[in-house]
Amino acid sequence: MALTLSVSTVTGKTFEVQCLKEDTVGTVREELQKTHIEVPAACFLKLFHGPQALHDGLPVAELDPSQPILAVIGRETKVEVLLAAAGSWRGYKELVQAAAASCAGQKVKVIKKIPSILDVLEDLGGQMPEVADLRQGEKGLECKAENGHLLLPSLNLEELQGFSKVVFSVKLNSDAHNQGPRCTPKLFNSNLWTTGVTGLGGVVVQPSSMQCDKDAEGIPKFVYNGYGLQKDKNSNAIKFHPGMGGGQLRIEGVGGFGNQDIGFTPQDWTSSENSFHTLEVSLGTDGQNNLKLTGHQGEVWQRGWENRLTDGRYSPELHAWLDMGGSFKPRGFVVYGDIDVEVHVNVAESVVETS
Repeated sequence: MALTLSVSTVTGKTFEVQCLKEDTVGTVREELQKTHIEVPAACFLKLFHGPQALHDGLPVAELDPSQPILAVIGRETKVEVLLAAAGSWRGYKELVQAAAASCAGQKVKVIKKIPSILDVLEDLGGQMPEVADLRQGEKGLECKAENGHLLLPSLNLEELQGFSKVVFSVKLNSDAHNQGPRCTPKLFNSNLWTTGVTGLGGVVVQPSSMQCDKDAEGIPKFVYNGYGLQKDKNSNAIKFHPGMGGGQLRIEGVGGFGNQDIGFTPQDWTSSENSFHTLEVSLGTDGQNNLKLTGHQGEVWQRGWENRLTDGRYSPELHAWLDMGGSFKPRGFVVYGDIDVEVHVNVAESVVETS
């Protein structure tokens, strides 16, 4: 038997939804989202019948069709859900659009000073979430996460109509000498850079647009769980060790290499008087990549490696990392400063100066 339910919104709009008595509230909600109400990322549509919030599993036969249903769009506050939805944050799209406009006709589109992931989560959720392993310090974002933590989600760069490489520039340092902090950019199917035994760095993971495998239940394996890094991903971990002679930098994963003496000792957070080193990771769509480490006093070391981590549509995700986890005590965390992104598009004009 067919039923007609009247659904109103807080803006005064009213919709009629056709359903069957054997349908559930979830069916009504899905129909509303499909045909009438657009629900922004990181939000959800909640239905009320009088003062009662309706559960998706409730049969519509139990509702009084003479009483209107109120539809309310709420902001999700669960950190893991917000992190999963962070890539669709409107602010990232605006940053890409601004870079495209300001660098019109140029080969390099530059996105300077990416917003803190904490600011993104606050905007998505409507309030500052409680994130146990991440906090905003005086000098930068401080991380002690045991399994890594998202700093920058994969960005949809299709608007730039194809790029040949994307370059992440991340400022970071730590006092966690005997623990091994690292930073991990994770390309939406990208790879990974990190710092090791008491080191810092990042992880880049191949974008999901390049990963189509599904599990036994038909769920794509690239679905991101929100917090740390996932296993079984094509990734590279870049690790170096502030305070250790020669820095002992290595890249783990496909195409990587073992510990390398970089020719200087990158000072730790305290010895450098709270100064940052800079990791610059260039990832090409042809699989040709380059890592450049610049010490806080201008020392430079770089080396290339081969592993295809991006497809010219999506950038990698960038993650913070601390080997074995840590604490927010003086020597237990990694500090991250500015994060910049360069996108080298497929045009033949001259490269812009980004310094």
